[in-house]
Amino acid sequence: MATPLSVTWSMGDGSEVVCEGPGTPYQARGAPERSSPDCGHTYRSSSADQPGEAYPVSVEVRWTVAWAGAGESGEFPGLATEAATSFRVLESHALN
Repeated sequence: MATPLSVTWSMGDGSEVVCEGPGTPYQARGAPERSSPDCGHTYRSSSADQPGEAYPVSVEVRWTVAWAGAGESGEFPGLATEAATSFRVLESHALN
């Protein structure tokens, strides 16, 4: 069984967000304008001045993987997966 221990996001704007555990499951009928209940990020400026007009975003998920078979069991330590993409941030609102 594989269980996510933590997720580390590099947001492309100099911010890093570390989330413990698997996070909150996606809700198809959720309100996209609401912030994450346990782990989120708000961009403070548009990505217009970035190369390709997008923030380069990467994520690393650290896992614990437990196995069992033939009367034996154990864990694989230190497993991680990574992915990267980019996101355009078109508009930023300031609140006074």
